[in-house]
Amino acid sequence: MAGRWTELGETDPLWAALTDRGRGGRWESADFLATGRAEIADVLALLDRRGLTPTLGTALDFGCGPGRLSAALAHAGFARVLGVDVSPTMLATARTLVDDARCEFLHNPGPNLEAVATGTVDLVYSCRVLQHMPAELAHGYVREFLRVVTPGGLVVFQLPAEPASGPAGRAVALLPAPVLNRLRRGMQMHATPAAAVTRLVAECGGVTVSIEEDASAGPRWRSHLYVVHGKA
Repeated sequence: MAGRWTELGETDPLWAALTDRGRGGRWESADFLATGRAEIADVLALLDRRGLTPTLGTALDFGCGPGRLSAALAHAGFARVLGVDVSPTMLATARTLVDDARCEFLHNPGPNLEAVATGTVDLVYSCRVLQHMPAELAHGYVREFLRVVTPGGLVVFQLPAEPASGPAGRAVALLPAPVLNRLRRGMQMHATPAAAVTRLVAECGGVTVSIEEDASAGPRWRSHLYVVHGKA
């Protein structure tokens, strides 16, 4: 997985982080960063509707890629933003693209967040990242999110739950894995049912505040955005 994302970081890191334009439809840096600001504004508006206001201290952008959401979190007012990623090439792009002293980009090659101290992050955010990991690895990172978040802090993350009910979802269920991997250009997709996610959160001492329908995984998948309170 690290090798594939390092390769993508060499060839077209902005497209790999946000495939909305289609391969070859190169992003302009300003447009790419603007999508991050819009996404974080939507997330903060969602939290506000749920009666939640994150402390604007430290934010963690897990799977930061070229830094699109890290820059947006700083723009939203967070005093410190940690962007972590498995790919050195993605991080190299982030350090060039994001000109903000509040953002720090860390290489995170292991199955945990050992560089982040327990109870030090006010908001953890991760979208379009855990879906590319085998379930065991993704679940381990959710445990880590709930370890590093401050008491009563917030964790917001996205995961597909199952293939969609329409033709695109049925294709996911029927096509062999090698064919699907070619269609996804090597970006594997993995799902976890919502009930299993909420059990995992509870086991880690978190509280699932809301489960939102989410389109980040594309039309082949039913996906959710989870809003979670850390341990009190």
